[in-house]
Amino acid sequence: MFIKNYLIYYGISCLLLIVSILVHPVFFIFLIFYGAFIIYRLNLMNFISIFIFTTLFFLFVNWPTPINDSIIKGKIVAVDQKSVVLKTSRTKVKVYGDFIGYQIGDVLEMEVEYFNISEPTNDNAFNYKRYLYSQGITNNAMIKRLLSVDSTQSLFKELQKRVSGDDLEDSYASMFVLGIKDEMIEGYYQQLTDLSIVHLFALSGLHIHILNNLLKNILRFIVSDRFIDYFVIVLIGLYVYIIPINISFIRAYLVMLLSVLFKGYLNKLDCLSIVTVLMLLINPYIIFSLSFIFSYLIYFIILLLNQSQYFNLLVYFGSLPIILTIQYRINILSLFLGIILAPLISLLYQMIWIYVLLGDFVKPVVRIIIYFLNNIIIFCNDFSIFINFSKPTLFFILSYYFVYFKIILKINIKQKVIREILMLVSLLLVFYFKPYYSIEGKVTMIDVGQGDCFLIQQPFNQGNILIDTGGLKNKDIASLTLVPYLKSQGINRLDYVFISHNDFDHCGAYDSLVKQIKIKQTITSYQEKIKIGDIEIEMLKSGMKTKDNNDNSLIIKATINNLVYLFTGDISSKVEHKLIENYPNLKVDVLKVSHHGSVTGTSSEFLEAVRPKIALISCGKNNRYGHPNKSVLERLEDYDVKVYRSDLTGMVKIIYYGDDNYIYP
Repeated sequence: MFIKNYLIYYGISCLLLIVSILVHPVFFIFLIFYGAFIIYRLNLMNFISIFIFTTLFFLFVNWPTPINDSIIKGKIVAVDQKSVVLKTSRTKVKVYGDFIGYQIGDVLEMEVEYFNISEPTNDNAFNYKRYLYSQGITNNAMIKRLLSVDSTQSLFKELQKRVSGDDLEDSYASMFVLGIKDEMIEGYYQQLTDLSIVHLFALSGLHIHILNNLLKNILRFIVSDRFIDYFVIVLIGLYVYIIPINISFIRAYLVMLLSVLFKGYLNKLDCLSIVTVLMLLINPYIIFSLSFIFSYLIYFIILLLNQSQYFNLLVYFGSLPIILTIQYRINILSLFLGIILAPLISLLYQMIWIYVLLGDFVKPVVRIIIYFLNNIIIFCNDFSIFINFSKPTLFFILSYYFVYFKIILKINIKQKVIREILMLVSLLLVFYFKPYYSIEGKVTMIDVGQGDCFLIQQPFNQGNILIDTGGLKNKDIASLTLVPYLKSQGINRLDYVFISHNDFDHCGAYDSLVKQIKIKQTITSYQEKIKIGDIEIEMLKSGMKTKDNNDNSLIIKATINNLVYLFTGDISSKVEHKLIENYPNLKVDVLKVSHHGSVTGTSSEFLEAVRPKIALISCGKNNRYGHPNKSVLERLEDYDVKVYRSDLTGMVKIIYYGDDNYIYP
C-alpha cells in the first residue's frame, strides 16, 4: 500500500492548509517548510503525492455558507428555553424564541428573520461567530411564525426519558449518557472548569473506551470473541448516531471503527489522520472548536507516548498551552486530581450506564459515588492554588510544543531529556514573568457597549489603572468583558480604579469586578496630584456647584509618555466653560469626549481652547440615545481632530515604546 503508515503526513498537510486559510496567512510559511521537511524526511514522490492529495482535499472542502430563506424546516439538534438549533438540508440555524416543551428530534417549520452574528470587538474576547461556525451553525435568526411541528418518538427520546428526573444522579446521567448539561449541574461544571478537569466529565473518547470495555465484559458471555469487536462497534455506532453530535466522541468512535475494520492495514495514527481529514472536509471551521483541539491533540500525544512511564505527567504538560489559552492560569492541583479522579469517574460512568439499563435499584450506589466526588471537588476548589499567566502568544505555543515533542521523541528512543525539560520550564518561567519585563505601555479604550472604560497599563508592570468600569443592566460586563480581558493581559490586580461618577454606564460593573479582581485603591472623589509609576494624574476642578450628576464627574488629566490625556466623564459645555476659565493654558493631546459624544458637551469654545489631536468616543453600537451626535462629530472634524469610536472600531489602543506612541483601532 503506497501510503501505508504515512497517512499522518497527509493529515498534517491538510490541517496546516486550513489553519493557514482561516487563522493567519503566516502559517503558509510553515506549510512551505513542512513541504521541505517531507522531501527531506521521505522523498520527492511522497511530497508530490501529499501535494496532490492536499490540493484535492482543498477542492472538496465543504465551506459553511449562510442561507437567507425566510421559511426553514429542520430537525432540532439542540434546544433550551430561549432557542433551538435546527439542522436543515443545507446548514444549521440557531433560532431564538419561546421553545418550552420542544425536544431534540422534533421537526419544525417556521418563518424566521435573520440577524448578524456578533463578532468580538475587544482583543482576546470570545469569538461567538467562530464558535457557531465550528458547530456548523451559519445563521442566527428570530422566529416570526411557527408553521408546523412534527413530534415523533425516537431512540434518543426514549433514552432521554430514562435519565429524566429532578435528582442530581439524573443530571449526571444526562451529562454522561447524552452529553447534555441541565441547570442543576451547571454550578458543579463551573467548578470542574476552574480545576481544569472538565475533560474528565465531558462526554469524550475516555468514556467511549470505558463503554467499549463494559460492553465487552457483558457480551463475552453470549458472543464469541471472534465477533465481539464487530458487535460492540455496531452497538456503540447506534448510540453515537442517536445522541447529539459530540466531536470528541465521534473521533474516538471513528478511530475505533477503522482500527477494527482495517486491523493489520492501518495503525492508530493512520486512523486518526483519516478521521481528521474527514472532519475537516465536512466543516473546516472545526479547528476553532476547543473539543476538536483538545481531543485530537491529546489523543495524538497519547499515541506518541506509547505507554511511557511518565504518561500522566506528559499528557498534562501537553495540555498546558490549551488550558492557558482558555483560562490564562494553571491550577496546581489539576495534575493530581486527574490521576486521582480518573478511576472514580470510570466507576461512576459504568454505574450510570447500569442505572440507565437496569433501573432505580442501582441509584443509591450512584448517589454515594457522586457524593464523594462532589465533596472532593468542593474541597479542592477551596484549597486550589493558581499560577496566573497572560494569554499565550503564538511564539510561545510554537516554542513550547517544539521542545515538548522533542522530549517525547527522545523518551521514545531512550535518550536523556534533562536539557529539554529545563528548556520547557524556562519557557514557562519566561512567559510567567512576561508582564514584568514588557517594554510597552498601553492606554486602551475597552468596548463595553454604551458606557466608559479605559485601562492604562505601564511598562514593566509599574501600575495598572482603570478609569470607569462600564455597566449594562442586562449583562454582567465585568464577567463577560473586563475580567477576561484583564486576565488575558496578565492583570490580576488593579492598582487604582477611578469612578468618574455614579451613573450605571460608568460604574455598574464595579461590584462584580471587585469580586473577581483585586483592587488596591478605588477613587470616587477629588484627590490631589497622584504619581503612579511614570504617570502623573491630576484632577481638575470646575468650581461649579450643581445637582446634575453628569456635571459632577471627576475630570482626570493624565500625562502619559509625553502625551496629555483628558478624561471628562459626562460633563456638559457649562463645566467645559468653567474649565477654560480655571485652566487657561490647558492643552491636551488625547480627549475622551464627554458623555459618549452627546450634544450637551464638546463645545467649539472648549475645542478651540484645548486643541486635542485625537478624540476617543466610547458608545454602544446603534445605541438608543443617538450617540455620538452628528453636530459633535462635525465640530471635531472642523478642528482636525482624529476621531476613534468604539461603536465602529471596537477596542482602541494607544501603545507606547520609549518616546514613541502608536494608535491601533
